Amino acid sequence: MYDFERVEASYEFLSCVTYTDCHKSNFRKIEHMKAECADGSYVFTMLGSTEESVDGIVPEGWGEIILKFGKALYPISLKVNESGEVFGINEFEKFKEQWMTRRREIVESYENNFFIKKESYRYALALKTEEKFIDILRRNMFYCLLLWQDVASEHKVEIRDFPASGRLAIFTFNDKKYDDNGGVSYETGQVNDEGSGRLLSGQAKLQIYRDKDGLPKEIKLKARVEEAETGYFTKEITIKRL
Repeated sequence: MYDFERVEASYEFLSCVTYTDCHKSNFRKIEHMKAECADGSYVFTMLGSTEESVDGIVPEGWGEIILKFGKALYPISLKVNESGEVFGINEFEKFKEQWMTRRREIVESYENNFFIKKESYRYALALKTEEKFIDILRRNMFYCLLLWQDVASEHKVEIRDFPASGRLAIFTFNDKKYDDNGGVSYETGQVNDEGSGRLLSGQAKLQIYRDKDGLPKEIKLKARVEEAETGYFTKEITIKRL
């Protein structure tokens, strides 16, 4: 799928949720990465994001704190095979120790606030093992779509905090179609939630277009769910190579 020796790329990530009252909430960031071929596979070094905003405003308060913990993880060097599957993290123990040091610095900068320290433990649990961290990355929306495996017969896309905070909408994609522009698309009505059983129905469409080097050029995902006693929610995600 990939065809490069070395490459650098940046992606604009846009996410928009439309609620039942037609109110919209938008999130934007720019993700940066570089990748190179290594021993028949690839190393994707994710450099982190910049220009984050929620409804055009730089995150403040708790949102800023969460962002700091996330940024402290980078850079992350992923071992990726030809089909896009992440199978390892370069020097995982060193990477983990680096984050633990940064974590302590963040907590101390907020005078060891109880709630901030508690939040830091959630990230620490994600780094408990290399396998656990890779599993979490695979379910992260940006990584799930950026490293989409065209050859897989089935894909599960987990949209977190949708239709509301703490909720999940999990779509299962199977058959793919090709269009005249060389893109691949998927459509599905198979959706499950986090176990509450509140979702009555859902539909989603995914479109992926690749550049000559095999990296995504543009990705579009539109999902809609119907929640019992509430109504319809829509999530639209666009990832565009800059």
